[in-house]
Amino acid sequence: MRWVTYLSPSGGEERSGVVDDGCVFGYPGEQSVPELLGQSRDTLADAFHKALASPVEIIVEFETRLCAPVRPENPVPVRVGGEWTVLDPGLVRGTDDGVMLPAGETELTATVGVLALFGGRGGHAGYTPACLWSAPGGVPVSLSLGPAIVTHDEFDGSPLAVEASVEGGVLARAELDGGLEWAAGAPGGLVAAALPVRTRPLERGEELYIDGGPLGEFEVRVGAGA
Repeated sequence: MRWVTYLSPSGGEERSGVVDDGCVFGYPGEQSVPELLGQSRDTLADAFHKALASPVEIIVEFETRLCAPVRPENPVPVRVGGEWTVLDPGLVRGTDDGVMLPAGETELTATVGVLALFGGRGGHAGYTPACLWSAPGGVPVSLSLGPAIVTHDEFDGSPLAVEASVEGGVLARAELDGGLEWAAGAPGGLVAAALPVRTRPLERGEELYIDGGPLGEFEVRVGAGA
C-alpha cells in the first residue's frame, strides 16, 4: 500500500490518500497518514479499500500537489556516516515543496537514504525515500520526504536502494538492509532515517532525481521553492 499526504484541490487542506493505478484517492476520513499507519494491519487494509471504494476525490498522481507524508512533532533521529544525530522537525518538506538556497549560498549537498515510520506500538509501518539538503559546512537546510509511505507488507526483507542522479549520471547510491538493522540504537520516536551517502555539491538550477525503486521517485531543483 502507498499512502500520501496531499493538498486537496477542492478544499485546500492537507488530506490523506492512497495511490493506485496512477491516481490519488482521497481517504474519506480525518486521520493523518501516521495515525492510519499506526493501526492494526487489518484496520489499515480496511482503510485502504475504503479510500478506493468511496474516495472524497480522485486526482491524477502527477497532477497532485504532494506534502510531506509525515510531519514529526519531535526531533528526527538521523543516522549519517554510522553516527546518530537529530534534526529539527521544522526542516521536513514534501517532494513538491522544493529546496531553497539560504541567503548568500550558491550550492547544496544532498545526503540520501530512507526514513522508516513506526506505528503507535513501535512496530515498523513503512518506508519513504529521504534526502537531507545541507549548505557548505554541513548546515542542514531541509529534509525532503516522499513521495509516499510504502507500507512494510510491500517488502520481503530484501535490501533497499536509493539512487541520486543528475541528467542521468548517478552521483550516489544508498544501499540498506531490509531488516531495519540500521535502526538499532535510534533515539526512539515515530520515525528514524538512515542517510549513508552524499552527492557532490549541487549548484542553483541543477535538478536532482531520487529513485527509490519500489519506494517511489521524485525530482527537486536546487534553489526552486514551491
